[in-house]
Amino acid sequence: MLAVRRHFGVIGVSALIVALSLSPVVSVRAAESSDVENSSTEMVIAEDKSYGDDVANGQGVDGEVSVIDDGAEAANRPQTSDNAGDGAETDASAAQNSSTASEDAVSDQEDCVKLSVEAHVQNLGWQEVVGSGDVAGTIGRNLNLEGLRVTLEGVSAGSGLIVQTHVTNIGWMDAVAPGDVAGTVGRNLPIEALRITLTEDLMSQYDVWYRVHSADFGWNGWAKNGESAGSQGYAKAAQAVQIELLPKGSAAPGSTESPFRSYLLRYQAHVQGIGWQEFAVDGQTAGTTGRNLGLESVTASLGGLSPDGDVELRAHVRDIGWQGWTRGNAGTTGRNLPIEAIQMRLTGEVSEFYSVWYRVHVTDFGWLGWVSDGGPAGTTGKALNVQAVEIVLIEKGGVAPGDTSDGYVGGYEVVSANGIYLDGTSARPAKSATITIGNSEGEDTLRSFAAIIDNQISEGSLIYRSRLAYSDWTQEWVSDGQQVNPNNDGLAITAIEMKLAGSLSEKYDVWYRLYSPTVGWLGWACNGAPAGIDGGSVGITALQISLLEKGTEPPGSTEGALVAPEASAGPHVSYQAHVSELGWQASVADGADAGTSGRGLALEGLRVALEGVDQDSSVEVSAHVTDIGWQDFAAAPGYAGTTGQNRAIQAIKIQLTGGIASSYDVYYRVHCATYGWLGWAKNGEAAGTTGLNLQAEAVEVNLVTKGGEAPSSTAPALIELPTLSLETHVQDLGWMVAVGNGAVSGTTGQGLKVEGIKLSVESPVSGHIAYRAHVQDIGWQDQVVNGSLAGTTGQNKRVEAVQIQLTGNLATYFDVWYRVHVEEYGWLGWTKNGAAAGTSKIGYRIEAVQVKLVAKNAPAPGSTYRPYTEEPIVPPDQAAMTSRIMNVGSATNYLIAVDTITCRTGIYTGSSGHWTLQYYWLCGPGKPTTPTVKGQYTVQAKGYVFGHGYSCYYYTQFYGDYLFHSIKYDQGTFNVQDGRLGMGVSEGCVRLAIENAKWIYDNIPRGTKVVIW
Repeated sequence: MLAVRRHFGVIGVSALIVALSLSPVVSVRAAESSDVENSSTEMVIAEDKSYGDDVANGQGVDGEVSVIDDGAEAANRPQTSDNAGDGAETDASAAQNSSTASEDAVSDQEDCVKLSVEAHVQNLGWQEVVGSGDVAGTIGRNLNLEGLRVTLEGVSAGSGLIVQTHVTNIGWMDAVAPGDVAGTVGRNLPIEALRITLTEDLMSQYDVWYRVHSADFGWNGWAKNGESAGSQGYAKAAQAVQIELLPKGSAAPGSTESPFRSYLLRYQAHVQGIGWQEFAVDGQTAGTTGRNLGLESVTASLGGLSPDGDVELRAHVRDIGWQGWTRGNAGTTGRNLPIEAIQMRLTGEVSEFYSVWYRVHVTDFGWLGWVSDGGPAGTTGKALNVQAVEIVLIEKGGVAPGDTSDGYVGGYEVVSANGIYLDGTSARPAKSATITIGNSEGEDTLRSFAAIIDNQISEGSLIYRSRLAYSDWTQEWVSDGQQVNPNNDGLAITAIEMKLAGSLSEKYDVWYRLYSPTVGWLGWACNGAPAGIDGGSVGITALQISLLEKGTEPPGSTEGALVAPEASAGPHVSYQAHVSELGWQASVADGADAGTSGRGLALEGLRVALEGVDQDSSVEVSAHVTDIGWQDFAAAPGYAGTTGQNRAIQAIKIQLTGGIASSYDVYYRVHCATYGWLGWAKNGEAAGTTGLNLQAEAVEVNLVTKGGEAPSSTAPALIELPTLSLETHVQDLGWMVAVGNGAVSGTTGQGLKVEGIKLSVESPVSGHIAYRAHVQDIGWQDQVVNGSLAGTTGQNKRVEAVQIQLTGNLATYFDVWYRVHVEEYGWLGWTKNGAAAGTSKIGYRIEAVQVKLVAKNAPAPGSTYRPYTEEPIVPPDQAAMTSRIMNVGSATNYLIAVDTITCRTGIYTGSSGHWTLQYYWLCGPGKPTTPTVKGQYTVQAKGYVFGHGYSCYYYTQFYGDYLFHSIKYDQGTFNVQDGRLGMGVSEGCVRLAIENAKWIYDNIPRGTKVVIW
């Protein structure tokens, strides 16, 4: 019990070492009644011996009679031996008798040692000085004692005493000399306990006795010579003290029972539906039993009797599992999640002298066995609640406080892991003693995994790392649920290493093996040994991890845990594609397709590497990327292109470097959107497309020995946008400056006609651009090509329309789109590949031309509405109506439009975006007081005639009682009763001339859209 003595012994303080000169006998307390009567002590001995109301009667928790304040009437009242406590002589009487005996022994001595005490009390400040044995402070007023000054008179230099106090929120403070303040002043921090020690010669001749009156406890027993008095850990403030100096060996002034109240360990439980309960100490029950209330949180701390150190704990919580170790609360509050098991341990000096023992009361089980020093107590995996806990400190080597069987009922550590495939999707997670991540029967390659020891009871970690394709063992070790390769870089796992740390490594072995699609399941490796494929680009598709108790036989064969890549003759090229929506694919080699075809998915990244070559040889790849252009060359594990930016590769270049470049050529080709597989390029040449905004979708790469048979294709390897030149000859201006692809040639807003056109293209792809013009008074001319004149010059004849097309392979890979600006109409719609653009038969001139080459089947550069017409310009009101309904859809090939402002009805044929006005009629919509409904409706029922007092013929319903019908006639006749049109005249219907109403009746099918505004 060395540690305990350390805390209870005399406090080590530097004593003053000087000569001590004392009279052989001293008087500690004067016997004259006048001394007592002049005392400022506010106290009276309680006469009530009842145990029914401890606090009300000033009685301490141990049943001792306490000294309480009796108000102002009790002030300066002397102590008397008649006051009774618990049936025996009171402490005060005993102290007085002892003092009287001392005075008799030294009555003839003139010199004496006098002790006086001054107390600083909450809200009152410093009280008057009292003498030895008198009460300093207050009783019964609930005022805290905050500071003390103890002084001695009649002692030689070097002799005296030291006082040490234990203060709330501070603990034991440094000892002070006589006359100095022990405790605090002005900080509202109460004293809870004290120790007083005599020094030098005074120690050999006197004992100093003292006791503390604590809140709720009352008077504690007497302590002496450096022993602790008061309380610690209960947050009970001292309210008064008595200090008495007696000759060495004198009897105690009163009872010495329980001078100091403390504990080894204190803990508290938060209970479902109740909240935090009162503290329990040293083996008491915290929580409830028999009420089916779960324990939700537990906190524990060491008390004043414990050596230095801490108590740590953690809990297994429903829906959470094992939490981390903490010095605070274990568990949760406010979440209705019960604790299912706990662990506790000691740290620091206390762990050298004590073990912490604990047991729990569990639903359906009751009290389980006692567990110590970090072992689990409770259950896991059974959904059973801890309801109560008992905790106690036992000296090292001591006997357990009770039965130790079945302290924990549940599972121990297991492995929990998950994985990520190359494409970024997640492999199914697993948790067991032996787990499999990935799929040994599938083709998805793993690029990352994370593992952790779940339901962990022993301390320690699972540590692991991986070797990636195209790389060496360069990755950092990670642990406890971290991903080995968190980057979405497409690098597949080829090998791993894994080991345990901490006490886990003393309890378990971790075994693991990998599945290679080229080899199958490899052998098991253990505790840090490498497992997998030692290099190359082919990744694993599955891994297994097994946690076995130390020394257990391996879970299977350990042969071939780490193997070299499959050996093959000569060098090989491997490559890997990143595809939009799919991510990184598995690596392929030697001419196999990387990417996709026929799915419209862009190739976004490409990695290329060599295998079976010396370190001096390598391969690099560059890509032409949407909105970026040509990038720098990159060697594996780097890649060309981008990921996560939605940018397509359009073309690539691949080249060999080092020694291999002198004996091999690298050939490659691109599968392109629209064109499919293009021709082969080699040794840094471009393959794919540029300037056409066409995505590459797949690639093939091959190594061919110099002079060997190379792959061939009739298609070009690279397709680039041809260079186009357009010139127009304009009235009064002559030939305009040539413009390029998509630019405008001619004028607008000047009323000048185009008289002639010249077009030409330059491209490595074979073919021409051919064109002809429709000329005033001439009509369609013959077709010309590449820079020849279409139209006229010097004849003052307008070009009215053009036709343009491509020939040869140009027509295979490109479309030519064009449009013209026509007087009155302005810009007409785009058309392509030989269709007419402009007008004829109506004498309108072309004023400007625009021509654009695009990839085959690429979208039109703009609207394709009416590129050519033989109709004169539409009146503004008709044009406005057509524009308004142009993009409206109809379930039939007809659409009816009604403008109630202009009183016009239009009949359209075609479809959304391509409506043509067929008829445009005057109509009579509703009067202002009975307007026609506005909105979009559909044709419904039809009938021949209706009316009372009048007749309307050929009606067609479009909404409720709203109809198209004829003007009004006298009933049963064709005598016009009201033939007005072109104004609001109806009760809401749309009136038409009878022949127009009949045309709708005869021709417009049900479901036709009707638009009214």
